[in-house]
Formats: sequence, C-alpha cells, structure tokens
Amino acid sequence: MDKLISVVSFFSDLFTIAASGVAVYLFVAKREQVSSVFSLLLNYTYQLSLSEIKEKLEKLNDLNPSDSDQKSEIESIMHDIIGQISGNERLEQHLSSVVNKMEKFGAGPKFSTDAYKRRVVSELRERLRNVNAANIDSLVGKS
Repeated sequence: MDKLISVVSFFSDLFTIAASGVAVYLFVAKREQVSSVFSLLLNYTYQLSLSEIKEKLEKLNDLNPSDSDQKSEIESIMHDIIGQISGNERLEQHLSSVVNKMEKFGAGPKFSTDAYKRRVVSELRERLRNVNAANIDSLVGKS
C-alpha cells in the first residue's frame, strides 16, 4: 500500500510541475493576451458599478423630497451611492465633487428641494456618461 501511495504521489508531483511549467510558459509567451483578459475582467466589474449607480439614479428620479418618507429614502439611496463611489478609487477621482453635493442633501431647506436633487442626479448622470465613454475609449485603445 505504501508503494502505491508513493507512485501516486510521484505522478501527482510530476503533473503539478508540468502544469506549473505550462502556466509559466503561457504567462511569458502570451503576456499580452493574459493581460488583456485581466483588464477586461477589471473593466467588467467597473461597468457593473456604473450600472448599479445608474439604476439607483433612476430610482432617485421617481422620488420627491417634499414627502418625508420619500425624503428619507432619497437620503438613504444617496448615501448608498456615496459609499459605492467612495469604495472605488477610480470613481472617487472622477466624482468627488458630486459626492460633496450629495452629502449636502437634507442639510437645510436650500439642499432639500426637488430642484437640488434633480441637479445633483443630472450632474452625476452626465459625469457617469463621461466616465463610461473614457472607459470605453481606453478599452479600444484611444487614450
């Protein structure tokens, strides 16, 4: 039985070494392709974040801050968006000024109006479009 375990262990180690060699070869020989796959995965997660924020913006459009229940929901969604942006360094670089405006919502009568909410939502939506366009340009190699 010990001999069988040694033989199986030997072949297991041999296959591990071979698989590692293939992985190293592919990494060296196909570096650009491997790099582009990882880049695509990162951009996919980035696009998911952008999509989630856009969905939340659409929800914000339907809410009115003059209704106290809806106002608390608006604040909750805005803080959710702020947290999502703050947790993503790429988004935080582009959207920090909008985050500051979103944090002011509800701070006083001037910042609790539907007009202020719409202004912030529109600005964020437009900045997201620009970020999305820049992201697509970088994917196709234009920047």
